[in-house]
Amino acid sequence: MKPLRLTFLACALAAAGCASTPPNLNDDLIVRGKRIGDIELGMPLSTLLTVKGAPIRTAPITSTSATTYTFPNGLTVGADDKVYWIIAEDARFHTQEGVRPGVEQIFARASMGKPRCVETRVETTVYDYGDVYFEVDNVDGRVERVGVISQQRACSGQG
Repeated sequence: MKPLRLTFLACALAAAGCASTPPNLNDDLIVRGKRIGDIELGMPLSTLLTVKGAPIRTAPITSTSATTYTFPNGLTVGADDKVYWIIAEDARFHTQEGVRPGVEQIFARASMGKPRCVETRVETTVYDYGDVYFEVDNVDGRVERVGVISQQRACSGQG
């Protein structure tokens, strides 16, 4: 009788696993080090183009075999054969905490905590957390873009 119970239990667990629904990746959520909406880090380039369609602009990334792909929904992606960074410039994309393009820098800093490093440029300041970052316009103090990356960037500024 015991083998029959184990077989039944294994079948029931397998059926439950098959019955679960896949996660909704078209939720406009920015997930640190993982994805923005339905684009995931590590996604094959062919899948990216199948999911998003033709980009409105492409540009080679200097000194690499990678290309940037800009899509009409406010996302720009860096990829060679796989996606390795994603940038959101549209306010519909947001972190769990509510950080999105257009919010005040003070809200983004309070929500995200202390950055790994801060890099001040001529027009923007970058707040880098290792697996996610946001750029703030130095004039109006609002977040311009939020990005997720698969590996940490080199820090040229202090946190």
